[in-house]
Amino acid sequence: MCEEIRHRGPDDTDFFLDGNVGLGIDRLKIIDLVSGDQPIHNEDGSIWVVFNGEIYNYKELKSELSARGHRFCTESDTECIVHAYEEWGDDCVNHFRGMFAFALWDSVRKRMQIARDRFGKKPLYYAITNGVFLFGSELKSILKFEGIKRSIDYDAVDYFFTYMYVPSPLSIFKEIRKLPPGCFATYQKGELTVSQYWDYNPSPDSSLDEESLVDLLYNTIEDAVRIRMRSDVPLGAFLSGGIDSSTVVAFMSRLSDEPVETVSIGFNEGVNETGFAKHVADFLKTDHHEYTVTPDALRILPKLVWHFDEPFADHSMIPTYYLSEVTRREGTVALSGDGGDEHFMGYPFFLDPASYSVYSKVPRVLRRPALKAMTKVPIDTQFKRMARHAFEKEYGGQSYADRFAMRVTLNDRQGLRALYSHDHLLAREPIDTYAYLRSFSSAVSRGDELDAVDYATIRGYLEEDILVKVDRMSMAVSLEARCPLLDQQVASIVERIPSNLKIRGRETKYILKKMVLKKGLVPREIATRKKQGFGAPIEAWMRKDWKEMVSVMLDPVISNGYTGLFDAQRVKSIVADPYLNSNMIFALMTFVSWYRIYLDGELPDVSPRVAYSRNS
Repeated sequence: MCEEIRHRGPDDTDFFLDGNVGLGIDRLKIIDLVSGDQPIHNEDGSIWVVFNGEIYNYKELKSELSARGHRFCTESDTECIVHAYEEWGDDCVNHFRGMFAFALWDSVRKRMQIARDRFGKKPLYYAITNGVFLFGSELKSILKFEGIKRSIDYDAVDYFFTYMYVPSPLSIFKEIRKLPPGCFATYQKGELTVSQYWDYNPSPDSSLDEESLVDLLYNTIEDAVRIRMRSDVPLGAFLSGGIDSSTVVAFMSRLSDEPVETVSIGFNEGVNETGFAKHVADFLKTDHHEYTVTPDALRILPKLVWHFDEPFADHSMIPTYYLSEVTRREGTVALSGDGGDEHFMGYPFFLDPASYSVYSKVPRVLRRPALKAMTKVPIDTQFKRMARHAFEKEYGGQSYADRFAMRVTLNDRQGLRALYSHDHLLAREPIDTYAYLRSFSSAVSRGDELDAVDYATIRGYLEEDILVKVDRMSMAVSLEARCPLLDQQVASIVERIPSNLKIRGRETKYILKKMVLKKGLVPREIATRKKQGFGAPIEAWMRKDWKEMVSVMLDPVISNGYTGLFDAQRVKSIVADPYLNSNMIFALMTFVSWYRIYLDGELPDVSPRVAYSRNS
């Protein structure tokens, strides 16, 4: 099980065995390189822990726990976990400021506890089979246990072809589950109990004034960056040239006596932000490294699919992998700007509620003609795709929550029915996957529609897509990625900010931009430039470089019904129009690749080789 995920921790492997209990760890050494090897125990050896991640406030916790009489044998952050559990029991997780997935064995109570950080930055899978409780950072570890069946959970498949990921607590296999973010679970006397200890809670406070909020944000983000710069190995940052990563690097520069190591990548075609990143690097006087990457799709895609364990189709995984690989050449830890778009409403779809309100006022008899007119717009945009999808599905009077779901998904239930084969539909009907987003929207008791969208985006897209992508692609090359904008103290402030301070008119991230400009963190042209995103130019690749690969991967589906899941004619029509269907084609490609690897056993070459040229 450890060997299968050695990429996550290539520096040391060790085990704790106690009768019918076993803990295993692959360690990536970051803090306390000499005495911090795991598993780690308490003073009398009655409590043991294995841990992936970082407890950033470990120095403060060590001081507090030492004052309470606990004796420490190492300088590691891991040891804080066992002593915090001794002191506070299950409530120990509320004292940890960091990203973590850990398993703790209490030999006195005969009790195993597993836990995951608030936003789920670190993964944790588990299974119970024939009285055996299994857990691991990646699903592939659990699959090494011979008693696990590789039976597909088709509800998970429905979610994948809706959202491009499989949400917690599901996994792609029926017998394996993911512990949701912000949860811990205890296994004792053959029973598993899952408890939620934290949730993002939008609670807008109208009494907050802009000037004091700017100072509060500045001080809190600065502290979040400061504690994430604690490292005994070389540390740097991802720098895209957008406001989020630029803000993080600006704080790092102010907190460091030496130039910060920054890394950016670009492709020869499509969106390229390296010029903006270079501008920020020059402004902040960082030690900047810029790479141009030449993707090798035929080799790289199966490798990335293997690392994700489950079907996953966010194509930004490709540049994220390349960025992680070249960053690992410069150091072992990198800070990123992840979380800024979610916390401060930076995505274009946050501007949709206003247009949805206007759309709702259009007389019902005119809605279909209006949608049809929008589909004729000559320029391909997300707005056009949304209109086309709505027209094809004969939408007109659906709820706000369903319109939002339509905006951010590949398919609804009707789309899934059209995608699946006749035989598959005879066996089961697709589930209502939109209920997933509706449940998030209805969970927000305070705030407005924007707060509901924000909560759904954080609990869904951020936790189940963005953070999964960053973890798997960084750990694939043994790089630790840290996200100061997702610090719990930052989150506790952000959830109180009213939506009209996050979006002002048509300007997203209003309060963050105001803070950045008032404090002189980054140039104005960087703070105010239009968001570009960090994706791969897959639509262009599919029409050119990937054309042959698309045929190689999907022709078996079209010609002989490979997997038995899809309608051949529907797949053929999707492949015929890569201009409008690039995301759906990519989802099909990743699923077929996953099927070959995890069901047919066609293991890819997973060695870390990247074609790139270093520009500086």
